Amino acid sequence: MNLEPFFIAMAVAILFLMLCNLYRVVAGPTVIDRMLGMNVIGTKTTVLIVLIGVIDGRVDLFIDITLAYALLNFITTIAAARFYQRLAQPVPADSRETLVAPSAGPEVEEADAPVTASDPGRKEIP
Repeated sequence: MNLEPFFIAMAVAILFLMLCNLYRVVAGPTVIDRMLGMNVIGTKTTVLIVLIGVIDGRVDLFIDITLAYALLNFITTIAAARFYQRLAQPVPADSRETLVAPSAGPEVEEADAPVTASDPGRKEIP
């Protein structure tokens, strides 16, 4: 039984669904909608690559490509989410807070603290 026409029909259906998601990417009201639309398109692309491998008869080659593309899609989604999360956070009043890593500990903050005029150990330069 030849299933090639079925796989071609499924590939065309997935392409149509990707076009529907492309509308959400372009016209999405929020950034989250756009990111979700791009993630869904990336996931459907991985399925489409596997279908192309089945149609071509070389699934072993296309599985490697699919895994690399899926990993790239995942990393890109996480990076975009982190970027927009940090973009949405308000800037702290003291910009010094952003320079110290949270895991650095209190001793780093004390050692790198700027010298103030009320510091008794500070020497005045004439």
